[in-house]
Amino acid sequence: MFSRDYNQHWLATGAPEPFSEDEALRLAQESPPGDLALARLLFAPGFGTGGELDSILLARSEQVKAALFHRTVQAVVPVYVSSICNEDCLYCNYRSGNQGAAVRRLRLNDEELRQEAQFLIQEKGFHCLELVYASDPAMRGAAMCRQVELVRNLLERSGGGAVGLSAQALEEHEYRSLLDAGLSFSVLWQETYDRTRYQQLHPGRGPKASFEYRLEAYERMLAAGLRDIGIGVLTGLSPWKRDWAMLIRHEAWLRQHCGHSATILGIPRLKPAPGALVHSTPFLPSNQEFLATVALHNLLFPEVRPFVSTRESFEMCVQLARGGGCLFTFNCTTIPGGYTLHNPGYQFPSGSYDAPVYSRKLAEAGLATDWNWAWYEEKLYGHSLVPAS
Repeated sequence: MFSRDYNQHWLATGAPEPFSEDEALRLAQESPPGDLALARLLFAPGFGTGGELDSILLARSEQVKAALFHRTVQAVVPVYVSSICNEDCLYCNYRSGNQGAAVRRLRLNDEELRQEAQFLIQEKGFHCLELVYASDPAMRGAAMCRQVELVRNLLERSGGGAVGLSAQALEEHEYRSLLDAGLSFSVLWQETYDRTRYQQLHPGRGPKASFEYRLEAYERMLAAGLRDIGIGVLTGLSPWKRDWAMLIRHEAWLRQHCGHSATILGIPRLKPAPGALVHSTPFLPSNQEFLATVALHNLLFPEVRPFVSTRESFEMCVQLARGGGCLFTFNCTTIPGGYTLHNPGYQFPSGSYDAPVYSRKLAEAGLATDWNWAWYEEKLYGHSLVPAS
């Protein structure tokens, strides 16, 4: 388990080896994609400053992504199912301790979920829906499986597609049941790899309060047979360079010890939420630092697709998507029933870029949109994920 090796990796990232700017430029120019030595560039002089090093990384990242993904992004849309949460994450509007007027506790029933999904499929053209659950004690196991199967069936009647999950860390048998129900991918952000900081930010009594339980969830996903899994940090909760250095080490460890690693990269940045106790920190990277970091990751793991979300401006989303090879969010609401039930509220501030309009803007920027990427999921799994009737 990575949790057992955590301390040695944490100590290693706390004392990065110094090197010169010339050495950094040579490493950025000459190291082949996938060379883990590139990770040293996180701490290189000139990294994230908009200088020559960044120009090399951004250009090589775009080139590598374009060669693999042909300047195409994979469209995905979040569907929030519940805002009822028994965790108390200090940076989140949905934390259990928030009893203010800025939060609404909602849970979609199956018919409401069907209405939201049908609208997104039929009216907006989406064929990949990500079901998003808070840590709702009533939404685990059988309830999630039922809703995954519901959305999967709707997609199959409209030409197929993919169903994703963003939820609390689950047990291996739960992930296996979700896969059997038709789940395509599962994403879970570690939030931060700083154990002390993590415990300060997650003081609740639920499963998320356990740093190790969350850290080990990726191994449980892989053991259950999931092959499209998302890993990432909430950039800005802790010193971001060390978080990303640990993230890279975790991905490499999964590949070495589990025979498979993450295929999706979470890249959310901290945004102020109205009911949160932590609104900002001194740890947020600038736009330039953020772009350079994602580009560096693209060189380290070219096949991994960053999950570009509407936490960012559309212009920033386009920059993050250069070359293609990412999940791309257009329409977005972070309240259950936000698309068709017109429920007000949100988990955190986000944009919403209407797919029919903004996919054309994306095309003008040289990026095509793949609306139905069930073929990609079948390539990862080697077979169709549609449950046998």
